[in-house]
Amino acid sequence: MSSLFATSGARRAWLLAGALVGCLAGAAEILHGLRVPVRLLDGVAARVNGREIDSSRVERTVAGSDASVRATGAAAGNRVLARMIDEELLLQQALDSGVAQTDPEVRAALVRAAINRVNAETAALPVTRGDIEAYFAAHRAAYATAARYEITPLYFEAMQFPDLRTARQRAEAARAGLRAGQPVELLARAADTLPFVPPGELATANTLANYFGSNVVKSIDKVRIGDSTPLINFGRGVLVVYVSRRRDSEIPALDGIESLVQADLLREQQETALARLLDSLHKAAHIDVAPPYRVAAAQ
Repeated sequence: MSSLFATSGARRAWLLAGALVGCLAGAAEILHGLRVPVRLLDGVAARVNGREIDSSRVERTVAGSDASVRATGAAAGNRVLARMIDEELLLQQALDSGVAQTDPEVRAALVRAAINRVNAETAALPVTRGDIEAYFAAHRAAYATAARYEITPLYFEAMQFPDLRTARQRAEAARAGLRAGQPVELLARAADTLPFVPPGELATANTLANYFGSNVVKSIDKVRIGDSTPLINFGRGVLVVYVSRRRDSEIPALDGIESLVQADLLREQQETALARLLDSLHKAAHIDVAPPYRVAAAQ
């Protein structure tokens, strides 16, 4: 008899438990369909699955919209917020689906966003005049102006190229005339015309290299003021370059290039901040590298 009562009691307990579960499930279903108003903090326009959308973002977007959109007043903000909510939902869905791990474009965009955030945070830090002066003192050589040359090229073209004998004789005669004190302008009239218009006064070495090539520039750099280079085979003839003036490189005053120095300082600070972030991330992460790649990963 006691066994029968025990079995009956257990059966009633199961029935009660089942009824309770059913009630809870029904209540949960009802509550799921309800939208219970949630009080948001000031400055928060919406919260999407725990992610907040700032009111300032909405206001900035509205302010940057066309005048016709801004003229709609509060409706403009509502439309902008609705679009931001859609974007947030799509972003969350994309992240949940693993697209950030598999899509190269998404990964590249996230990396750029991370770098841009570091750069923006670094750019927001104050930079004093003392910081700029210290950076300029440590990098003065980088701001030196390039040496400049004023030259007169004397070109003598071969009559029967590649036979350069006649051209070399004319070039040697021109050099002798320069040593004898003849005006370079007079000797230039007897030379042949180059296939291009040479640079004007005080050209940098880079500019001269673009016209004549690096070997010619090396010869010019070795020449004293008022002298000429040795004979140089050039094009379809021979070239002699007379150097009339040279302005050596010099370092400008900070006041004249302060904005440039400040920009370079900011770039170095941003690179340093990114390097520190990556270093901390590497130290905090557990990274396994296959043996063939370990040397490259360590560099």
